[in-house]
Amino acid sequence: MRSFTLPLTLIPFALSGFMLAGCGGSDDNTPPEQVVSTGSVSIAISDAPMSQVSRVELVLDKLVMTDAHGQVHSRDMAQHRFNLLDYQGKESHKVIDGLELPAGQYHDVHFTLVNGDQAQGCAIENGQGLHPLMIENGRLPMANFTLGEHQHLNLTMEIDLYQSMHFSDGQYQLNHHGIYSVDDDTMGHIFGEMDPQWIADCETQYATSAPEGDQFYHMAYLYPSEVTSLSQMGDIAQSRDDGLFSPVAISPIHQDINGNWSFAMGYLPSGSYRVGYTCLGHLDDPAQNDMTQGAFKLFEDGGEIGVEDGGRETRHRCGGGHGGHRG
Repeated sequence: MRSFTLPLTLIPFALSGFMLAGCGGSDDNTPPEQVVSTGSVSIAISDAPMSQVSRVELVLDKLVMTDAHGQVHSRDMAQHRFNLLDYQGKESHKVIDGLELPAGQYHDVHFTLVNGDQAQGCAIENGQGLHPLMIENGRLPMANFTLGEHQHLNLTMEIDLYQSMHFSDGQYQLNHHGIYSVDDDTMGHIFGEMDPQWIADCETQYATSAPEGDQFYHMAYLYPSEVTSLSQMGDIAQSRDDGLFSPVAISPIHQDINGNWSFAMGYLPSGSYRVGYTCLGHLDDPAQNDMTQGAFKLFEDGGEIGVEDGGRETRHRCGGGHGGHRG
């Protein structure tokens, strides 16, 4: 009998095949053993950075997915712990490398985690110390995918902390809003430069809204292509009925030693987007609509930008003749 090797997830199928072959004895009419077509999957995790947070520790327990036949496939992650903030922008942390699976469609794909209320569970560190971090439903969801025969599929999960991180009832929570996954062949990155005059003008106009220490939260908000003007740009919100659009990605804007202001966004599905700018990021609470219930506002329209696939980086200049108009 010809020998072959199957991954652990397929061992039950292999054993049943061997048992059936054994029952047939030496009958020459024994049907040939079934060869399962397979492909492989690699998964990485990246994040959009968050101000005032120095560490976000995630502890992965299992990778779970269900195939088209209802068979559940599970991979033990051995409580793999890592700091999400070490992998920002274009950087990512590969947590699954070449996992062999039967070719086909997969749904209900997710990682289970060790929640913050358990020993050695997920945690977040800020200026007030290390705190337990609770994950919504104890899992990080991924999009369904189809794996072709002999295909090697590379996927990346992007976690936008500004959209997904909440603090309520004295508890830090990581919600699913702002978490998505993308095929690395169909995504790209953005590196943006922000007009320093916009920075100065926003701080001047909203001087009375400055946070403690007068350190404004300068932020770039990325919107879908349906947004064509500043008047359509909304804040982070779980749901909305005000006719505005919520951002699909958010990034802080940092100043380098030469005085230049820039931001980066990684692992975006290819397509057209529009950039908005504000210095009032500290007033955008993801748990509510701050356009109607708070004092949050977008300050400038940074213009349209196209993201190319294949992991390419698009550079974009906001302002200096490259933006829209002021709010």
